[in-house]
Amino acid sequence: MSITTRPTRMNEPSNSGYRDRLERLRKRLRGSNLDGTILVPGPNLKYYAGGDSLMLERIFLFFVPTEGDPHLVAPDFECGPYRDGVVKIVTHEWNDNEGPSSALQGLSDQLELKGRWGLEGRVPFRFLSPLMKYANPEWVDAEPILQSIRETKDDGEIRLLKRAASILSKSYVKIPNILRPGMTEIELSRKLYEILYSNGAESIFVVLVQAGERAADPHSLPSTRKLKKNEPVVIDIASTFSGYYADITRTVSVGHVNKRFEDLYGKVLEAQERAIKTSKPGLTVGSVDEAARDYLREKNLGGYFTSRTGHGLGLEVHEAPYIVAGGSEVLRPGMVYTVEPGVYIADDLGIRIEDDVLLTENGHQVVTSMVPKEFGWWS
Repeated sequence: MSITTRPTRMNEPSNSGYRDRLERLRKRLRGSNLDGTILVPGPNLKYYAGGDSLMLERIFLFFVPTEGDPHLVAPDFECGPYRDGVVKIVTHEWNDNEGPSSALQGLSDQLELKGRWGLEGRVPFRFLSPLMKYANPEWVDAEPILQSIRETKDDGEIRLLKRAASILSKSYVKIPNILRPGMTEIELSRKLYEILYSNGAESIFVVLVQAGERAADPHSLPSTRKLKKNEPVVIDIASTFSGYYADITRTVSVGHVNKRFEDLYGKVLEAQERAIKTSKPGLTVGSVDEAARDYLREKNLGGYFTSRTGHGLGLEVHEAPYIVAGGSEVLRPGMVYTVEPGVYIADDLGIRIEDDVLLTENGHQVVTSMVPKEFGWWS
């Protein structure tokens, strides 16, 4: 199976927009003393060439030299969207009968693969090894360059991110209508899938449902465990519109819960609000993390906050910037990231509240504010 598409996307960059992105990449590569970089199907290929291709077992490599046109080595039946795509690309096509050797040799003959070349972190060794028969430059990690370029969004990307947030928010507020004791975590997850797609989600990365003590493990997948009356449930959903992600978590309850849970919930909410208020251009990612972490430490909950405070959103559900303790990266307008502190008490419960924040010139905007988060909003 092979799937390669080039759908028309809302607010997609013009041809010149893609060329501008490539030139920005080339400039950064030259500044890092690199001769080019190699990409594979995924978010970076989509960002620079506009194509949606799955990375399967067949060799598919996209070369961006610092000078000249990009080159693509890929199966012939996957090259269509790139032959006459948004940017000029030299294609080296191969088929299953002949194999990729001739295409790789032709690529090596036309494109000087020497000096220092950056590799996207996703490039598998099984793609690289056959290429090294014909060229073996010094390989360098290009991920810091690629992440730093994409972490600041342009106006078109921001519109898509806001649309993704709107779709997910519109879906999320339906949770109280379907939440009931006796249903399994998987049943609730499936119902949410249906709601998300009906509201216009393009794809769904995950719908995590973690009831009671299972919520202390923040990334566990939905299970056959049944939701019990009067217990908290963490629901974490990430979905896309036109390839861009939104990510929301709320902790709700099935019926009434005890005062201890309400007290813990209020402290997590206050930690999140403090981190959001700290989100301003010119400050560091570490300062946002510390705003949440320091408050939870004051309340003797620091030992239960075992994750980072957030992560960037874009063509990936987790990308730069990462809102981590001690992080020195400076926040800039156009960055979009989650703020999601939590408290995770093993064999007891977990509480997480997550929103998506856009940095503006003068501050921030919470693009998921449509979903309530005051205690008891789900009742």
